[in-house]
Amino acid sequence: MVIVLIIDVKKNIKLLETKGRIMKTIIALILVAATSVILFTGFKPGDVQTISGTVTDNQRPCGKLVTSDGNEYTIHLGPYWYWEENKYVLNLSTAQIKGDVKGNDIYPYEIVQDGNTMVFTDDKGVPKWNKDGKGRGYGKGNGKGYGKGDGRGNCPRNK
Repeated sequence: MVIVLIIDVKKNIKLLETKGRIMKTIIALILVAATSVILFTGFKPGDVQTISGTVTDNQRPCGKLVTSDGNEYTIHLGPYWYWEENKYVLNLSTAQIKGDVKGNDIYPYEIVQDGNTMVFTDDKGVPKWNKDGKGRGYGKGNGKGYGKGDGRGNCPRNK
């Protein structure tokens, strides 16, 4: 009877060790997933800035904006079809761009130019063309593309 009890206790200890490893793995996966969501969501309030200047290049897929102090920013314009559907035009003139600024790259949330406001994202920073998370599927899949990424595209001229 004592031998059976010792064997049963050993089985329970091994079972508990296995369950412990499984729980640790599940917790680690949850932490990785949560960190990924925090790092890769479109909206980060600290990144949103409004920059004014003159648009010096409006050729797709990226434009250029030069501020009064001489800083040059690359404007990531998003998919061509979105501009066409909304009849948006980026003129070579002054503009005010509110968006996600990373270094000298601007991912516009909205552009105000010549009294017109062009809106590119919702309140959470998610691109309007990415309503169902898939875009239209016209992207080449490079970089963050227009697929299931953050929908802001990739400017080949920066490579």
